[in-house]
Amino acid sequence: MVDNNDRSSATRRDYIKYTGAASAAAFTGLAGCLGDDDGEYPNDDITYIIPFSEGGGTDTYARQFVSHWADALDTNIAIENVPGAASLRGTGQLYNSDNDGYTIGGFNPPSTPVSAMVNPPDYDMTELEGVATYARTPFVVVSNPDYEIEDFSDMLDRYADDELEIFSGKERGGVDHVLALLMQGNDSYDHQWDRYVGYDGSGPAVQAVISDEVPCAISTDTAAAGAAEDGRVDVLGCLSSQGSEVFPDAPTVTDLGYDNIDFLGQLVRGVFAPNGTDQEQIDILSEGLETALQSDEVQQWSEDTGNVVEYGGPESAGNAVADAFEQIPENVDLEEVREAADE
Repeated sequence: MVDNNDRSSATRRDYIKYTGAASAAAFTGLAGCLGDDDGEYPNDDITYIIPFSEGGGTDTYARQFVSHWADALDTNIAIENVPGAASLRGTGQLYNSDNDGYTIGGFNPPSTPVSAMVNPPDYDMTELEGVATYARTPFVVVSNPDYEIEDFSDMLDRYADDELEIFSGKERGGVDHVLALLMQGNDSYDHQWDRYVGYDGSGPAVQAVISDEVPCAISTDTAAAGAAEDGRVDVLGCLSSQGSEVFPDAPTVTDLGYDNIDFLGQLVRGVFAPNGTDQEQIDILSEGLETALQSDEVQQWSEDTGNVVEYGGPESAGNAVADAFEQIPENVDLEEVREAADE
């Protein structure tokens, strides 16, 4: 278990701090509540835990909006990457942190809830307080260009013909692994991969495709964007029926005639706080994030890259977690997944 009181251990933290003076516009809706010298919240640095490695989709989003969020709150926000255990390690650190409003974290239902259902941790993430949601992100499948795979259907044919054996994504027991198992056991997909290799996040999985450690992998569209733009990976298809604004030309699996798997094929990106965090603090954090997402810089990044930015309040974040715990057991054989994760 991670020692959540050790805030000085630089050896296990990727710590990046943003500082900024808030503009007048950033205080919209927050006047009288933001940090100053009279003890109003926040009057200290805030830690933002990301339970994934640097370079993945969650990390990429955060590095776009956190500086503007810090401006809106008139404080510093430090990103702390805590990967491991299919995002349960960092989420556990968040869960066990003080509920004083100065530690928050971001994860993406159904991803982390799936990890908890497959490998139940010693905490209940449904007890976390929702702060906000900020995006919807679909999964895509990418390949190494050297294999000259034409599209998603061609990839399935290559695996069926034993030309390809290894498939990849985030850690075993996580949502990518569950997606891979679902496609393997679904007659519509009949994805005949032989071995699954898991990585600490979408960023490392994409890098593994680039280096030809694996031929193909599941990734968030965000994490694959840079590698696809300069031709280091090919995008074969989108696993969400709603498609990808990052890759608008990528066919969806439903467009290709495969079953709809939206209950796993896309993420709701959310921010959460430890159980018992004061509601007024949650509201301040949530409104500050809304202000950040509306900044010209974040909106321009969204427009330029296709990465969707959509604000939802605390209830939206809480519902995303609750929906995952309700829907996944109805559609996935979790015992089968647990056995596969232990192999």
